[in-house]
Amino acid sequence: MWQILSLLNIPKEWDVHEDFSEIIEIGAVKIDGNSLAVTGKIQNFVHPHFYPKQAKEGMDFCMITEKDMESAIEFGEMLEQIKALYVPGQTYFVAWGDEDYKVVAEGCRRHKLENPVLPEDYLDLAAAYKLLKGDTYTTGLKKATEEQNVDTGGLWHTAYDDAANTGKLLVKLLADGWKPEAYWDEAAELHK
Repeated sequence: MWQILSLLNIPKEWDVHEDFSEIIEIGAVKIDGNSLAVTGKIQNFVHPHFYPKQAKEGMDFCMITEKDMESAIEFGEMLEQIKALYVPGQTYFVAWGDEDYKVVAEGCRRHKLENPVLPEDYLDLAAAYKLLKGDTYTTGLKKATEEQNVDTGGLWHTAYDDAANTGKLLVKLLADGWKPEAYWDEAAELHK
């Protein structure tokens, strides 16, 4: 099983404390490991608790309205939704880049809640794609989907659409024979 996650965070540079990105939107899809079909999803806004002024600036930048935030969920509820899709040790937790896992982990620490995601289940698909291509730079999600002729949808840089598009790219790579084990083996070799 695969859980593809994308978060919209308040960038650190908008935070006067510059040590914490707060989640204001979550998007995730769950993909069955056999059929590669989407079997679940999360699409919610998340109430900011620590830096509401910076959250407002982030919402304006991302075109999130006050009306959107009326239906926002609490951070703990977001974790419960993640748990409903993610089975530790049996589900890969996939994102484009390494920031989403870090932001969830830090949010859990700040909210004094247990992180439901095991670090060993986390797959940075951007780093895997970089190794697959043999590049020295990290390709952006949009460019990677274009390079792989993936039929994308929605708006770029919105949490659910980025998660769905990351999922589509993952499915394409898997269908083409890519194996995550090869990434972990190669990444481990590079870190020796």
